[in-house]
Formats: sequence, C-alpha cells, structure tokens
Amino acid sequence: MAAVNPPPPFHIQSTIDNPTAFAHHSAVSSLWNGKWRRPCSMGIYPFVDGKVEDFDPIFEGLINTSNDDSSILYDPDAYATPFLPVGASLVKQAEEAESANDIEKAEELFLRAGAVYRIARFPDAYLRGGKYLDPPNQEVLIPFTHAAGADKKVEIPAYLRVPKGTKPASGWPVLLFICGLDAYRTDHTNRTDAHIKAGFAVLSVEIPGTGDSPAAPNDPESPDRQWSSYGLDDQKIVARGVSTGGYYAFRIAHTHADRLLASVGQGGWSHRMLEPEWIRAMNHMEDPFALADAIAYKFGYGSVDELVADEPKQKFSLEDNGHILDKPSCRLFIVNGLEDSIFPIEDSILVAARGRMKDVRFMEGKGHMGNPGAAEIIIEWINEVVSGSETERKTFKA
Repeated sequence: MAAVNPPPPFHIQSTIDNPTAFAHHSAVSSLWNGKWRRPCSMGIYPFVDGKVEDFDPIFEGLINTSNDDSSILYDPDAYATPFLPVGASLVKQAEEAESANDIEKAEELFLRAGAVYRIARFPDAYLRGGKYLDPPNQEVLIPFTHAAGADKKVEIPAYLRVPKGTKPASGWPVLLFICGLDAYRTDHTNRTDAHIKAGFAVLSVEIPGTGDSPAAPNDPESPDRQWSSYGLDDQKIVARGVSTGGYYAFRIAHTHADRLLASVGQGGWSHRMLEPEWIRAMNHMEDPFALADAIAYKFGYGSVDELVADEPKQKFSLEDNGHILDKPSCRLFIVNGLEDSIFPIEDSILVAARGRMKDVRFMEGKGHMGNPGAAEIIIEWINEVVSGSETERKTFKA
C-alpha cells in the first residue's frame, strides 16, 4: 500500500500547537476584560443590541461564582445563571414601557434583553423587540416542500424584513442571510439593517443542526433541500453566509448556481476544518466556548470523538464529497481574516482556487470573518453586483 502523505501544516500551525495562545481561555475576567468588554461597549458582534451596563454585573457575578475559573464556560447551566435575572428585569421594564405606549423604549429594552439571553445561549425576547424595528422583523413559515430522509416534515421558520416605501416594478432584490453555528436569526440586527438601507428584502435562515432548521443535521444534502424549498430564482437573489454559514454560502453557490445572482461566504470552511488535528484544537483557539463540541452536536454526533471517528471529511467536505467545488458556480465573494483560528484560511483559499474565477478579500492581521472592516466591503460588493445586473438587464432590453 502506498504511503499516505500527512496534510501540510496550517497557516496558524503555531497557534494550533499552543494550548495557551489565547488568554481568554485562562480566566473569565480575561474573557470579559481582554476580549468582550470592548465590543460590548461598542454594541458590535456578538453584543449587537446590548449595553455594557447590562453585562458588567453579569460578568462580575460569573467571576465571583466561579472564582474566575474559565471552566464555567463549559457548564451551560452554571454559565447562564447570572444572565437570567438581568434578562428578566429588562423584559419587565420593556413590558412597562410597552404598556405606557413608549414604543421606542420598549424596543430598546426588548432588544437589550434579547442580547443578554443570546450571550447566555438562550435566544429569547428578541422577537418581542424585533416587531418594533423599522422595518419590523416578521416571522414567516416556509413549506419544506423538498423534505426527505431524516428531515423533519415541518415548516421552515425564517425572519423577513422588507424595506418601506414603494416596491420597485421588478420587485425588491433579496438577501438570503444564512446564519452561523451559534448566531441565529435573532442575532443579526445590524447586518440586516445594512442590507435594508441598501434596498434589499432580507430573509434570515438557520442552518441544519442549529436553531429551528428542520433539515437533517447528519445529511450533507439536507441544506440543498432546504434552499430548494425557498423557491429561489436567479433574478435578484444574493446569498450571504457568515462563519459556519459561510460553508453553506460556498455550497449553495455551486448547488444552486442557476438560481442565484451571487453568493458571499464570510469566514467559512470547506474541507480541512474537518481534519482531526484542527477539530481537537478548536477548544483552545479564538472561540471562548467548547467549539469542537458544538460542531459535533451541530452535525448530529454525541461527542467530538464520535465526529472524528466518522471521518467527516468524506461526508461534509466540499472537496471530497461530490466534488462540489468542481461544479459550475454563481458569482462568489470569499472573505475572511488571514489569522482565523475558528476555521482555517486554507479552506477559503481552496474554494478560491477551484472552478470559476472568484472575488477574494483576505484581511491581513484579522481573525475570524475579517472584522472589523470586512462587513463594509461585503455590503459594497453586494450592492455593486446587484446594480451591475440591473444595468445589464436594461442594456439587453434596450
């Protein structure tokens, strides 16, 4: 039998080999003060809609309860405990504002509560504030017409936001927002706002194995059936997937190439993320939680060991299973930070190197998804793609 060459080292191999590379795994105080408090004070991901004054006492409580031991981050019940009374208090204040017909205050407080519950890993309260957004978030239920196999035979929940004003004669362009592993359709107000302001209707959807997606988590073709159930056409639909959703943005660009105008995969993976070395290093890298375990559960496995033992590359890799990357694709924009330690930059490079020419932006010195800075580039790219398609159609008709 011919010798099997080991895979080449990763771009961030030194980080993989160093379990203490990220200080936020050493203590709760390091996570809060060194990594999270600044984005919280700015109201940016993952603290969209949140206020730092809500979170300061929560993390003080976590630090005191755990004696600053970061292992509490791996105990969902103990971790969530100090969040829940803060979230409940904000909901109560929001209900009082709602009763007083102070809708602006009620919206703010419901969304703040939603942020607290979200970081607690309890996505609650958001929809009560989302109905007051301008334009509002509407929950829609889409028939899962292509359900098969182990898919749940139920409707697919999604959030829809439609711009105000007169609908264009050709209809609103549509942004299919594909959520990630642990950021659900309740978590992306600022991202959907940016597309709404650019004149898009936004449909936010969750991926198999997360949120309310009824698609079978352990079936690599279940997302294809979920997307086909949306009735996509190729006129003015752009997909945008973030993080694990980036994997699905890469996939949909090839499986539904004739039914999309374009797709954006931000911080996605495609192949080498599924190597045992990467999977087993996940829990000591950029993500503060047990990311490897979350990935395993997302794909329907009971543990990381089960995931690794099943050789998931053969099932979920866009390279190994079905040679997805060799199929025709719609226009595709690949975006990530070069120093990403959630998913390997090699996976974005692989997608860029195969098939049709892609647009690519790798953010130097940046981690997962390339932020800050990548979001603005993505908005500009999507707007230009849609504007260009409009011009091409007008020229053709003339």
